Amino acid sequence: MNQKIWRGLAVGAGLIVLFVVLYYLSALGPGKTGPSPVTAPGPPGATAPAKPEPPATATLPAPPIEPAGPPKGVAPTPEPKVTVLPPLEASQRYGILAGSYKNYRDAEKMLAKLKKAGKPAFIQRDPRDLNLYQVWLGPFTSQSEAEDAAKSLGAALKKPLKIELIENPVPK
Repeated sequence: MNQKIWRGLAVGAGLIVLFVVLYYLSALGPGKTGPSPVTAPGPPGATAPAKPEPPATATLPAPPIEPAGPPKGVAPTPEPKVTVLPPLEASQRYGILAGSYKNYRDAEKMLAKLKKAGKPAFIQRDPRDLNLYQVWLGPFTSQSEAEDAAKSLGAALKKPLKIELIENPVPK
């Protein structure tokens, strides 16, 4: 049994050596320069023929390149650039607190109800308790506009709605 183990190890080592040699031979293989021309030997004492000259080609001037733009004779139409800038100062508008929820999913359900009713609404974290999610309607430009929205939705949501000033944050 001892001889079988030694023979198996010798065959395994021989295969490893064979694979390593084949790997290096394939890596070193033919160069990447391409095949070399094969010439037949000429008669003794003959000199190698001179390399033929490549045929001369006439170079033509390149056509002028025109800049990209509208076709000639057509006046370009200027496109108005509208840039909406964020407010420079925080502004306060009226909003309606529709509810505070511990689960974000519950807040999403309320938001979906309000969006389905066609009201502007959003979710934000409660600044006093970051574990609560508040659903807000608005912002409304005036208190009377907020009161009208609260009356129309109060009966539909079956809960009292609270009108408060909300601050429109300024990006930093």
